[in-house]
Amino acid sequence: MKRLLTLIALVGASLLVTSQSAAGGAGGGFSFTASLDDQRLDLSTSSDPVLIDPGRESTLTLELRNPTDSAVVVRQVQLRGKAFGVTLVSYDVLIQARVPAGRDLTVDVPVDFGDLDDQVTGLFPASMALVDPDRENLATQDFTMDVRGKAFSLMGTFTTVVAIATGLSILTIWLSVVRRRLPPSRWRRALRIGITGAGVGVVLTLLLAELRLVAPSGSVWIPVVLVPTLAACAVGYISPGPLAIEEEHEVEDWMRATAVSQS
Repeated sequence: MKRLLTLIALVGASLLVTSQSAAGGAGGGFSFTASLDDQRLDLSTSSDPVLIDPGRESTLTLELRNPTDSAVVVRQVQLRGKAFGVTLVSYDVLIQARVPAGRDLTVDVPVDFGDLDDQVTGLFPASMALVDPDRENLATQDFTMDVRGKAFSLMGTFTTVVAIATGLSILTIWLSVVRRRLPPSRWRRALRIGITGAGVGVVLTLLLAELRLVAPSGSVWIPVVLVPTLAACAVGYISPGPLAIEEEHEVEDWMRATAVSQS
């Protein structure tokens, strides 16, 4: 028993030392603080995002910190904005900044987001990464950005198309329910209506982003899409299928048509 307790203590101590050394190594590595037009990226939230105006030039200020024993070269800044796990905003800028060992360096980089005007609009969870000449990631910073693109940008047009398609699908399903024309299989009904529910979730997520209410991070868009999808599947499963009388009439019509063709 004493040997077992001694072994557990040794393992716990080794794990503690390992975790502390790992934490110290992680905290003592290359890091940076970024500001876009005096807006700190690390302080941004959905209610106070970093504003990106494609209509004017901006200045990206990077405060680079290198506490290591060797010089670090920052080749490129990579900006990515995502929704539904898909990259919608991609912007790279070459800076070629060399930070000496044990020194700090401040770099001002002019950036032009004009291409984003016709691509996206609204709030997005984003990240900024600094990469070295070997394209290895040096440091990353997550933030929330507000792109002031055109209302009918590519993203706005996509939202409109999905909203129209979802509305037509809801109307078609409603008419099918009233006329009892839904598929006889419960699972087929659940799948058909569930797809429409997913469309409702996608439209709602995009509208929340474009109205600048909530950024479509994973903690937001997953439940917003999943809940109406599952609810629609449940509604489809319990919804009434075709009437038995109509099924009998269809069988009779088929038998009558077969008899006429054979005669």
